[in-house]
Amino acid sequence: MPGGNTDKGLGANKNEIFLSLENSTQYIDWWHEPVPEEDFDHEGYLLSFVLRPGAIYGISNKINLYLTTTIGVRSMDWFGDNHSLHHRDEHTGDDFDNAIGGVLGDSKIILRYLLKNTGAGDGYRIIIGSGITIPSTNTLTIDPFAKSDGIIAPHRHFSMSDGTYNYNSDLQIFYKQSANPVFFGGSLSIEKPIDKNEYSYLSPTSTKGVISAIYKRFDKLDGSIDISLGIQSFSLAYWGNKPSPNSDAFIMTPSLSYLFNLKKGALSIGLQKPFFLSGSFAGNEGDIKQTTKVWQLIVSYRSMSI
Repeated sequence: MPGGNTDKGLGANKNEIFLSLENSTQYIDWWHEPVPEEDFDHEGYLLSFVLRPGAIYGISNKINLYLTTTIGVRSMDWFGDNHSLHHRDEHTGDDFDNAIGGVLGDSKIILRYLLKNTGAGDGYRIIIGSGITIPSTNTLTIDPFAKSDGIIAPHRHFSMSDGTYNYNSDLQIFYKQSANPVFFGGSLSIEKPIDKNEYSYLSPTSTKGVISAIYKRFDKLDGSIDISLGIQSFSLAYWGNKPSPNSDAFIMTPSLSYLFNLKKGALSIGLQKPFFLSGSFAGNEGDIKQTTKVWQLIVSYRSMSI
């Protein structure tokens, strides 16, 4: 499970099924300077708890079907006693003026072709894939930056889904061997919106690359250490024809995980520290002074073939 990604580096033979569950807990500590009509610092934290159940099915020895969905909640804790139109204590389970609440996020259907797949043996695993993201209805319905007669209405910046159908494509190249590193390689994935959603929102295009190396402990623990580095870029998002502030970003994420081999699968526990090389937290208010500190805990499980 390179980088805690349960669907990466794995190909199923015909009629094999691999089940998985990923848990991502993300903590964002944020601050930004005062904004017009609110002459005080804005700060708080955003906590996201997200589960991603998934399954890989071998349609044949060469073609795999990958299915996954997202279930979770994102909650904002607003620091201070000042009333703000922009922020407050809230979470994505509830509706708001410009948001439909709920726990269901996006789902994905991906078909993958196994160019090379050595199974449990040494050698290359080269996989290409393409598919679609199906959004949930738990999304923003009105531009949070919109003004009516020059006045900003109370709004929320975050949701469980962007509400757009997206194209997905990915490439995986990994190599397995008996000596350390026992498993290494990388993946490249692109997710691009097909069109705006029903509320005239066009989500950003995401391009993500990850390289990973797994080092096995040859002792009684029979565990492994995974060292990964991810680079992800987001293009500008749009409400109508208007760019959404802070939606474009370039993020570097180093990751360190420990993998446990279990009788019926494998468990990975990892810590990630994203760094914004450009851009910032999309939940903040446009081109202003701001800081963002992010940590992520990733716990992943993948079953043996069933």
